[in-house]
Amino acid sequence: MEVHHAHHPAHKKKISEYFLEFFMLFFAVTLGFFAENQREHYIEGQREIQYMESLIEDLAKDKFDLSESKKYTITQTKYIDTAISLISENNWTPENIKTLYRASLKVGGSRPATFIDRTSAQLRSGGMRLIKDKKVATLITEYWQLIAQYNEFETVAIHEYKLNVKNMTYKIFDGTNYLDAKNKIIKDGATLMTYDKNFLLEYNNRLLNLNYDLKAFINRFFYENIEKKIDELQKAISESYHITIPATPNKY
Repeated sequence: MEVHHAHHPAHKKKISEYFLEFFMLFFAVTLGFFAENQREHYIEGQREIQYMESLIEDLAKDKFDLSESKKYTITQTKYIDTAISLISENNWTPENIKTLYRASLKVGGSRPATFIDRTSAQLRSGGMRLIKDKKVATLITEYWQLIAQYNEFETVAIHEYKLNVKNMTYKIFDGTNYLDAKNKIIKDGATLMTYDKNFLLEYNNRLLNLNYDLKAFINRFFYENIEKKIDELQKAISESYHITIPATPNKY
């Protein structure tokens, strides 16, 4: 005897069930996307803080190096003032000649400021998009612009002026008269290689030009404005990210 099983038709889902399944799937995907997005925001936020902690340390080192360069330049301009005064007097006593020799050791030297690029390089390579504080971002950009202008002026204009001055010194000062250049000890009875008035006036004119640019542009414009910008930027970072401004290091 054959046994016939009753066939039950498959359960037909209601539209509401399809809608619920779609909603649950959509909700799961959205929740996963939201969680991943929040994780990325957290990671980027942490990286932003790390950048600011690193940058504020770099700024402290920049400020120290800037102060050292400023000291050097102030000393250099004092020696240039001395040389200009002596050449203008045109009174070549043995002591005046020795003083001019001493001054010549300093007029052509260089000690440009160097700026830490550790954090800035990372910010330029895409890190700036993480900086949410618009004031901080603007100050960083302005700081970079000032540094670029300073570097260009230092390496092009100032370097050229000093090179021209240095080339003239080879025709004025006899190297054998420097007994100890480091301690500025000059041989007794030292004389200039030339006393030609026009040549010394040209040398003086070049010193005047160099002196003006060092005082007006390097010291009063660049050094003062860069130092001011460092202070502004450190303060803005400290207030926005609650980071303590580090003390300016004595050395590093």
